Amino acid sequence: MIRVIAACVIGAALAGGATFVATNVASESTATAEPVNETLYNYGDR
Repeated sequence: MIRVIAACVIGAALAGGATFVATNVASESTATAEPVNETLYNYGDR
């Protein structure tokens, strides 16, 4: 039973760490991105 609880604690810690790293990587890539000053959909320009 102790092994199951330990595995749950380690899994939760790994999931939290992975989420933290992914959030930081995503926020850094969007922070350096430049905004687009064009319309997203150009209907009728064909």
